[in-house]
Amino acid sequence: MPQSYGAAMPFSLTETLPAAGLPSLAQNGSSEPVGPGLLPEDTITYLAPTSDTNKCWPIRPTLRNELDTFSVHFYIFFGPNISIPPDKAAVFAINLMPVLDSGGVLNMELKLNASSVRGENITVFGCLNHGMPLSLSDNTTVKCESESVAGFMLLVNATSNVTKLRIPYPQTGTWYLSLRSLCATEHGFEECTNITAEVYLRSYLTPCINDCGTYGQCKLLRTNNYLYAACECKAGWDGWGCTDNSEAYSYGFQLLSTLLLCLSNLMFVPPVAIAVRSHYLLEASVYIFTMFFSTFYHACDQPGIVVFCIMEYDVLQFCDFLGSLMSVWVTVIAMARLKSIIKQVLYLLGAMSLSMALQLDRHGLWNLLGPSLFALGIMAIAWVRKLYFDWFSD
Repeated sequence: MPQSYGAAMPFSLTETLPAAGLPSLAQNGSSEPVGPGLLPEDTITYLAPTSDTNKCWPIRPTLRNELDTFSVHFYIFFGPNISIPPDKAAVFAINLMPVLDSGGVLNMELKLNASSVRGENITVFGCLNHGMPLSLSDNTTVKCESESVAGFMLLVNATSNVTKLRIPYPQTGTWYLSLRSLCATEHGFEECTNITAEVYLRSYLTPCINDCGTYGQCKLLRTNNYLYAACECKAGWDGWGCTDNSEAYSYGFQLLSTLLLCLSNLMFVPPVAIAVRSHYLLEASVYIFTMFFSTFYHACDQPGIVVFCIMEYDVLQFCDFLGSLMSVWVTVIAMARLKSIIKQVLYLLGAMSLSMALQLDRHGLWNLLGPSLFALGIMAIAWVRKLYFDWFSD
C-alpha cells in the first residue's frame, strides 16, 4: 500500500518550487476551527463570515469528468482562464472520491497570462490544501499553512509563468485551491491596484506521473482490496515517474547486453548444419525459423532505449515461443526414427496443437513440459518396439 495513502500531508512533486523567505500568510479571521464537516461539497460555500463583505469569498465548485481508471478531469465553470481581482482571492473546490481517486496522482498546472499584468511585477500565489480553504489577511503576507492545516504552495510571475504540482496518492475528500495576486515592492508584497491578473488553471487526475516516461510502465496494482497505480521502472531507473537515473544503466551497457543476448542465437548454426548434412531439411528449417525470430524478439524486448523491432512485439513473441517449442518437438520426433508419413503427421499435429496452447496461455509451464513429455513418450515407445523386434528377429 502506498505510504502516503490516508495521510494529511501526502508527498508532492513540483516543477517550480516557491522561493525561500516568502512572507507568511495570516490565518482566517474566524476564531472557530473550520473542519471538512462544516463545508458542503456539492454547494457553493463561503469562508468564515466577517464584518467586511469584501472578505467573504465564494468557493467555486468544479465539474468532474471521468475518462478511465484514475483518469479524471476537473473543469472550472467559465474556465479554464481565471481572472483574479486585486482585492479578492479566487477559491476553488476539488472533490476526490474514496477508492476511485486515491490510487492515482493529482496534477495541478498554473500558467500566468503575462499580457494581463501590463508589465507590473505581479506574483500569483496558490495554496492547495485538504479539508478547509486558507485565505490572506490584511497584511498581505503569504504562507500556505495555519496552526492545524498545512498545504502546498504554488506561484507564478512574469519570470516563471508556469508551475506544476503533483501529489501521488492524494487524500480523498475536498481539496481547496486559493489564488491571490500581489505586487512585489521593496518592502515585500502588497495589494495591486486596478490590475486583474489572468491565469490558466488545469486540474486532473492521472494513474502515473507522465505515464512513467521512457524507462517505465504504468501498472494497476491491488493490495488488500486497495487498487492503485504505480510505475514499474526498467534499466536501473527509479523514482515516482522513473526519472531518477542515479543507478541507471549506461547506453554502452544496454547495447552490449542486447548484442550478447541476440548473438547467443548463433548457437543454432551447428544444429542447422548437422540437420542439413543429414538431409533433415524440415528440421533445419524449424531451427532457422527459431533462430531468426528469437534474435529479433530479444532485440525488441529490451527494457532500455536500445530496442529494435521489425514487427509488432506480440507477433515476435508468439513466433519465438512457437519456434522454441517446435524445435524441441521435431528434434525428439526425429530421434524416434519413425516412418516418413507418421513423422509428417506428428509434425503437423504438433504445430497446430502448440499454436493453440500458446494462444491459451503463452507463459504456461505445461506448454513446454506437455509436448516434450509426449514426444519423449513416443520416442521411448518407438525405441522399445524396435529393440523388441530386433531381439526376436535374431
